[in-house]
Amino acid sequence: MQDHQYQIEKIITIISILILLAAPAAMADSGSFSAAKTSIRAEKKKSTALETDFSLSAGYRVDDLDWNIAGDINGNNPNVLSELTWDDVESYQLKFQGSVVWPNIIALRGYANYGLIFDGDNQDSDYLGDNRTLEFSRSNNHTDDDYVWDASLAIGYPFRFGQAEIGTITPLLGYSYHEQNLNITDGKQTIPATGSFSGLNSSYDTEWHGPWIGFDLRFKAREIKTFAHRVETYVTYEYHWADYHAEADWNLRNDFAHPKSFEHDADGNGWKIGAGFNLWLHHNWALNFNYDYQDWSTDGGTDKVFFSDGSTTKTRLNEVNWTSYALSLGVSLHF
Repeated sequence: MQDHQYQIEKIITIISILILLAAPAAMADSGSFSAAKTSIRAEKKKSTALETDFSLSAGYRVDDLDWNIAGDINGNNPNVLSELTWDDVESYQLKFQGSVVWPNIIALRGYANYGLIFDGDNQDSDYLGDNRTLEFSRSNNHTDDDYVWDASLAIGYPFRFGQAEIGTITPLLGYSYHEQNLNITDGKQTIPATGSFSGLNSSYDTEWHGPWIGFDLRFKAREIKTFAHRVETYVTYEYHWADYHAEADWNLRNDFAHPKSFEHDADGNGWKIGAGFNLWLHHNWALNFNYDYQDWSTDGGTDKVFFSDGSTTKTRLNEVNWTSYALSLGVSLHF
């Protein structure tokens, strides 16, 4: 519960920063709009006035994560010793997005989202032979009651074009942070098939963070004249470089230290694509639908094990793979 509160406090902090950035934008936009009624000079200001957008949405998210290690630091004995997979990790997600745009000058964008996991499957397999042969242990387990969260901030230059239909393409440079906090419960040994066992309550907590480059492309009618003019469409793409770090607590291993039994470190990369639309019901607010998909992986890294007697050892972390998609529906506000 304390971990959940801590993560929520971090998201609130990020949202507060976005609101502080956006508040002057809303005030400036309001002032230029009123001045535009009486002079050409005010009309010119209006064309470059600050534009502020917020959206709050809720939806459904699914994550898959897997990693495997070798028997030694050189990647041998065997080349895959142990492999963990989390499949169909489902969560309810809340997402906040904000942007401040000076047309043809600068754009600031950011988001934060938090997902509460309610279901998922885990498998833990161990092998004696190379290439996942001679599997001598497998457990099929459950995961729930944990969380995922992401945050990102970016800056870019918005190129605006078009007359009746306004298009904006914004190359972006940003930095993002992502976590998956996963548990393993409800243990069931399937190789050898000894069945359910009690007391399993292990955890694996990941961090991915680093810079990214990408773009945001949007199309919107200048004026609402028909129903079709109420639809704003957009697509975003991001390519990420990441430092990967994870810590685990294998609670049933008495030979491992607790609460940190081992840690993983590696370099990685990933990409993310998003698409959606706003249905403007008023010139200030709209219904929002959004789809996001992301795919991440790491190069080879290190697995450092901490033993209960205080000693440590290292072996090769072969790879980590993470994919995620989310569907959300919400409300967008424009100032």
